[in-house]
Amino acid sequence: MEKKEDRRIAMTKRMLKDALIEMLRDKDIYHISIRELCENADINRTTFYKHYGNQFDLLDDMENDLLHMFEKTISEEKNKDDTAVEKLLTFLENDIDFVRLLLNSNVDPEFPQKLFSLAIIESSVEDVMVNVPKPEYEYVNRFVLFGAYEMVRYWLSKDKRETPKEMARIVLERLYLNMRGAV
Repeated sequence: MEKKEDRRIAMTKRMLKDALIEMLRDKDIYHISIRELCENADINRTTFYKHYGNQFDLLDDMENDLLHMFEKTISEEKNKDDTAVEKLLTFLENDIDFVRLLLNSNVDPEFPQKLFSLAIIESSVEDVMVNVPKPEYEYVNRFVLFGAYEMVRYWLSKDKRETPKEMARIVLERLYLNMRGAV
């Protein structure tokens, strides 16, 4: 019996997430009401509030899903910097419509840090960051993080873009070049 309930909860959350994705194509998150969201998902508001406090909590849950998938991808390629970044970029490109919506709808200023510290810093430049002097570490960390974030975000916005392999090379070369200059 408990498995059935888990599947129903998962299905309800999936329906809400799908409805939010659809609505984000036309509106930003600030203009999406719970009532509209529930109507689009064919879920009543009481059910919505059993799982989420508001539309931002739902968006946060979607972000966490993406981060979890990233963590899984990174852990599979932990010691292979170029392969890990390429796999992550391939992952982003494979679900590009969703990723574009998520990145463009994001209201969490920490999301780029959560996303790209996993994808870029931890798996790619961790060894170089060790040599950054402590007083400068946070500045360099944010410079690298948001630089990588904007590079990838711009790459995802292009219709004709480099392959994930080529983009991984570009990102890593720029990161390592910047990091060598920081130490």
